[in-house]
Amino acid sequence: MKNQTKESKSWGVASLVVGILGLLCFLAPYFGLPLSILALVFANKQDKIISTGNATAGRVLGIIGIIINSIILLLVLLFLAIMPGAFLL
Repeated sequence: MKNQTKESKSWGVASLVVGILGLLCFLAPYFGLPLSILALVFANKQDKIISTGNATAGRVLGIIGIIINSIILLLVLLFLAIMPGAFLL
């Protein structure tokens, strides 16, 4: 029974870890955005088994990460549209 309990909480822990990584990668939104989306997927997978605090925290971090990474990504794309040769120097 202990082994099953440990396995059933693993998606929540994975959601929390990936959510933290998604937030930490906000300066590289190409990596941070997929990680934040993955945090939501893992949190939903955990909630199908049993709801835990780690899954809830991972979901919140995933949502915040999606918002921040999307804004940064849009700003980068806007900058590249305005200054197309800026990175060629």
